[in-house]
Amino acid sequence: MDISELAQLAQEAWFRGLAAGGFAQVSVGGGFAVSTGLDSNTENGAVVTPSVLRSPHELDVLLDWLREKAVPASVLVTGPPDPEATARLIDRGLVPERTGNNMGRVLTGAENLPASQWQISEVLDVPALRENQRVYADDGWWDEPGGLDDQVEVAARLGFGPGRPIRHWTARHQGVAVGAATSFQFGDAVLLVHCCVAAPWRRRGIGAALTRVRLAAAAGRGAVQAVLFPSPDGYQLHHSLGFELAPVRPDRCFYLY
Repeated sequence: MDISELAQLAQEAWFRGLAAGGFAQVSVGGGFAVSTGLDSNTENGAVVTPSVLRSPHELDVLLDWLREKAVPASVLVTGPPDPEATARLIDRGLVPERTGNNMGRVLTGAENLPASQWQISEVLDVPALRENQRVYADDGWWDEPGGLDDQVEVAARLGFGPGRPIRHWTARHQGVAVGAATSFQFGDAVLLVHCCVAAPWRRRGIGAALTRVRLAAAAGRGAVQAVLFPSPDGYQLHHSLGFELAPVRPDRCFYLY
């Protein structure tokens, strides 16, 4: 498994999923841009082929459209760009990703799901989705007014639940939500999108339990590999679960602030 290539494909598939969800978008030649309006470069961006990078007009159509949205965005290049194309993006104010890391591992059929002291349940309706997303809000993931409402609206619009590409899980202790996690299945792989454990409940195995649930669910639907974009804290957790670290492929992802 080429972890970094799989991570690139995961990001591209995520943007295509946003476009399929009917969010604002524009297409030109071999590329498209999509925006949910959320303040996140993983929820707004473009997927372009190297041929688009060689066409200044097509490239500017996508970049100008993203800038009009006034939110952070990512531009993903589907193949290795040549130095001239990379320079064109940098000249337009984009910042290349060259130092990050990805993590991945092979799934072994029906993943083990050991007994857990935590009550973990899949999100099946919008009220449960709001409870799930509030775990992130209470941890300070979204500072802007109405951030929770916006996140719930986007997540509900994309769809979720068993049999869908996007699935959410909530961990509870005595009925109180203390952890939340999301997965996105694409092809024969799964992207572990988000995971958050409330501060007082960290270092107790909740994050590991949420990860195991997501891996088992993905394996049950035919996934054979998993990938994620680790935080510093997330590295230790996922390394303990068999994930390997790999550097990003340079100049395949660019950030527009």
